[in-house]
Amino acid sequence: MIDPDIHIMADKNAVISLVMNLVENAEKYTPATTPIEIKLSRINNDVFLQVCDQGPGIPDSEKRKIFEKFYRIGNEETRSSKGTGLGLYICRFIALKHKATMAVKDNYPQGSIFEIKFPLNA
Repeated sequence: MIDPDIHIMADKNAVISLVMNLVENAEKYTPATTPIEIKLSRINNDVFLQVCDQGPGIPDSEKRKIFEKFYRIGNEETRSSKGTGLGLYICRFIALKHKATMAVKDNYPQGSIFEIKFPLNA
């Protein structure tokens, strides 16, 4: 769901990188036949970008840590997905450079929602 006529002042390449990283993460952790939903909406003076997946989700105890540099969930010996632990750190950095906030929420009944809130008047 993408609302029409939404415009923000942003570094185009940085925002493309942010969205691509979130979509690639969703693809990595979501079963192949499961849809990934991208939402863009405006509520009052904020623009919300959400990438919603139906993967295994993120435990509450890990939600704050996932935005740290080089942090990856799980044990290195049992982890099945590859990565450096930089993607979400970079996404958060891009969001902060745009005076936006970034959060992760539960997607019910299963999965995660990564949400970036861009202020229109920043």
